Amino acid sequence: MTIPTGQRRRVRATDSKEKLFEAAMTLLGSRSPESVSVDEIAAAAGVSKGTVYYNFGSKDELVSQILSYGAQKLFGELTRAASGADPYLALKQMLEFAMDFVASYPSFAHLWMQDQQTSEDATAPGGMTLAARVTGLIIEVLERLVDLEPEEKLSVATSIFGAALFTARLRASRHSELDRDHTVRAVLLTVDGLIATRPAAKP
Repeated sequence: MTIPTGQRRRVRATDSKEKLFEAAMTLLGSRSPESVSVDEIAAAAGVSKGTVYYNFGSKDELVSQILSYGAQKLFGELTRAASGADPYLALKQMLEFAMDFVASYPSFAHLWMQDQQTSEDATAPGGMTLAARVTGLIIEVLERLVDLEPEEKLSVATSIFGAALFTARLRASRHSELDRDHTVRAVLLTVDGLIATRPAAKP
């Protein structure tokens, strides 16, 4: 049976993206995207250069799709953590996973932060930026925990997200000696302050 070109492309891309993501994150951990070739990424992932070009068309598209894949990987796990029955514990687990993700893939955080400085495009699924989706998820969990004023929600969620991401990035680049657990605890102090000064969320 002949598989339509578009469908064949999606299947092959799905099958190889995890390998390409892992390979690219390793190679880009100590080098800039400009200095890493498609040949190197393909070889490290165990796929042919032709397969890379067939699926992605160009090196720029490959890097873009790798960022998108990483964003989906991160957001998917954060969403699972956010669904926990205890919202405080859910936030804690979200922070822990985010810290561990950046520790495992420091080059993703570096590339993503660079990308955010130069574009507003969709490195996250659904047409929204990763930052917007994560802060929205944090707001959803906070709304189950405390009763915040509408104008407070985005600023609080952005502060939690920014503190976790920036500290995780510093730790990954060895510019901070703070360990993961102490960092998570420090970020949660913001949440503790909200619990102490705001009414509990309505059932």
